[in-house]
Parts: sequence; structure tokens; C-alpha cells
Amino acid sequence: MRRVLPVLALGALLGAVTASCNGTTGDTLLTFSAYAQGAAGAAEPFQAGNFTIQLIAAKMYIGAVYFDESPPGTGFDGPVCIASGIYAAQVSGPVTLDLLSSKPQEFTVYGDATADTALSWDVWLTDGDVNEVNFTPIVQLEGTATNASGDVVSFGAVVTINSSNRLSNSTDPAQPGLNPLCKERIVQIPTNVTFFPGGTLSITVDPRVWFQQQSTFIDFSPGQLPVVTDPNCNPDFSVFYGPQNYALTPETPPPAAQTCGGSAQPCCGADAGMPAGVGPSGCLDALTCSSGFCGPTYCIPNSSLLSGTVPGATSGLDFFTEIISGASFSVSYMQDPF
Repeated sequence: MRRVLPVLALGALLGAVTASCNGTTGDTLLTFSAYAQGAAGAAEPFQAGNFTIQLIAAKMYIGAVYFDESPPGTGFDGPVCIASGIYAAQVSGPVTLDLLSSKPQEFTVYGDATADTALSWDVWLTDGDVNEVNFTPIVQLEGTATNASGDVVSFGAVVTINSSNRLSNSTDPAQPGLNPLCKERIVQIPTNVTFFPGGTLSITVDPRVWFQQQSTFIDFSPGQLPVVTDPNCNPDFSVFYGPQNYALTPETPPPAAQTCGGSAQPCCGADAGMPAGVGPSGCLDALTCSSGFCGPTYCIPNSSLLSGTVPGATSGLDFFTEIISGASFSVSYMQDPF
């Protein structure tokens, strides 16, 4: 058994887990391969409210995952984020996941475990210390939204988790630390997974959930979201992102002959032959030219704290809430097929 004491830094947590996993309790210690993948069909168009969404690129950064023998909430209900419970397994290194590919993508480290059953698991959406400034976006995506009339707009999202854009102050002055930042970065999810030798961990993330399970669907109509040049797109002063950062290379690369007009490509000029589909902005389809490159026109704001008068303020909050709700994550542990 491994008992993890409440600590603040990710490195300290890993040290505590490793130190306690010394085989003295009689449990079988084992290692396993760990993979993550996007959900099958996530690269296909899907309906969300009054719009058909097509994601052209979507990535997610997962810093680590931990499996607890206790159900969700144990030791996690107060201002402490790391449960003082018994951990059955861990994968202590990250994976940068292409969410539009259902091909398994391996974590940078092997997992290790005891031969026990986990009743909950924690997804760590952090690139380092769970309480300090993070610099790696947790989610980056780009797509188009088409209404019933066939009107198409392009949008992008960059999601970071820092105090300036996610952390609301405690409403109880006697408990100023009641809402620590780590609460936003550790997603607790119920499960029932038993670890055994020769197994492989598989995590699936479905980005469609972030659009389809909101209580109020995102309105992609012109004017309802900020344009990518609006400072409200990214109020996280710890991580600078300009309009060009919303332009991602599509999962399906453009033809070799297409050298301009596509997402993350230079804007086409009048002397560039103006390929079919390029509009007055010098970009293909619904893309817009910003800072000399083509990319999405609108953003889903990277903030949970914007005033309700800011276009997309509710959408930014709801989108992030779905990401950390755990609804898009699923996990399995099965016999290694190799």
C-alpha cells in the first residue's frame, strides 16, 4: 500500500509516493504502460445546440494521473488538494495528447502500482507545481461552427489555469484559502479499476463533451464571442498569447501545393494566385488574416472571471467548467495485448 501525505509541490508528491512504495506491506508491486487517445469520431462534425461543430485541431496536456483506493472527495473536500489516502497507482509524467486521433499516445513515463483496486482517479492538469504559475496550455483547439443557414464562422480556444484567469476569491473572509488554485487543476473522477501484472492503462478524452454538455450552448453567431485580437481572449497575464497562437496546424495537413491561406499559413496576397476558396482577407473559407497569418476569427475566452457584459464571458466559464468536470475522461486497465 502507498500512503500519500498532503504536500504542495508535484515533485514532493512523487517523492512521497516513491518513498512509501518500498514493498514492506506485502503488496505486489508492478509497472505498466500508459496511453491516452482521443475518442473515435471526434474529428467528425457534431451537433452542439444550433451549430454543427468541426474541430480541425485539438490538443490537451495531462501532467500526471493518480489512482486512489478511496472514492472521490475523500480528503479533498476542504482546502487541501492532495488526498491523504492510499494510492493504488500513478503515472507521474505527462502526455501531450492529440484529441482528434484515436491512436494510443504513450505517456513519457511508465506507471507503477500495487495490485489493488482504485475507486477514484485524479487527472492533474498542470505542468509543474500544482499551486504555482503554469505556462503550458492545458487545451488548444481550433474549429468551425455552422448554423442551420449554412453560415460558417471559425473559432479557437487556449485554456490555461492560473490565478489571474481562474481563481475566484473565497466568499468567507475567515477562510481566504478555501478555493486554492490546485482545486482547478486536479480533476477527481469515480472509477473501479483493479491493477494487475501485465496490464496497460488506457485513457480516452472526448472533446465533444465540452461543447455538447453545457447548460447553455455556446452561441457562435457573429458578435457573441470576442475576435482573436480582443484582449479578453486571454486575460491570463502569466502566459502571453496573441492572435497567431490561435492558428493551429490542422490534423489533416493541407496539400503540398497550398502554401498560403490555410490555418497557421501566411495570408495569401493578390500576387499569390489566390487559391479557390480564399476570401478578401487572404485566407481560406472562414479564417481571418491576423499578424500576417491565417487563423480563427473568434475565441472562446480563456477566463472564468470576465464580466457578464463581455462577449463570450459565460461561454469561457462554461467551457472550462466542462473541461474540469471529468465528463470527457474515461479510463480502462486491461491485459497488455502485446
